[in-house]
Amino acid sequence: EELAAPEEVEGGEEGEEGLEAEEDPELAAMQKELEKAEQQKAELDKLNKMQGGAAAGKTDAENKAAESAERDAKSIFIGNVDFAASVEEVQEIFADCGEINAITIPVDKFTGQAKGFAYLEFADKSSVLAALEKNNVLLRDRPIKVINKRTNVPSWQLHPSRGRG
Repeated sequence: EELAAPEEVEGGEEGEEGLEAEEDPELAAMQKELEKAEQQKAELDKLNKMQGGAAAGKTDAENKAAESAERDAKSIFIGNVDFAASVEEVQEIFADCGEINAITIPVDKFTGQAKGFAYLEFADKSSVLAALEKNNVLLRDRPIKVINKRTNVPSWQLHPSRGRG
């Protein structure tokens, strides 16, 4: 009986070693899958860094707000624009200030009549300074008002709620 007991213990150990040998192929397969997943994660991280937004930790709303503020810095507001003025006429006045990306003359959605002001976006910020000098220039015998375009910030962002329902 004394001899039988050590043999059983040895046999049990050999059985455990046999199980470890059987698990090795599964373990190796799992490690390969883990390595593949880590490589994919590294590639995605690289792509995010190239795009910039996700790597910097900014949300879509923050990115959109930053983009809007940058665009507004390259834009001007033109007030006292004649109701019959066209985009081409506005472009003629500001053509010597720099490259123009867009000119917008808002109209009333019901009547289609111009609202009396316009927005002009330049390709770069330096053009805005030249355009501001065009203040009080006549457009269809009306002196136009040229100022920097302001970035619209909703009032709830300026004065957040103080928690009273």
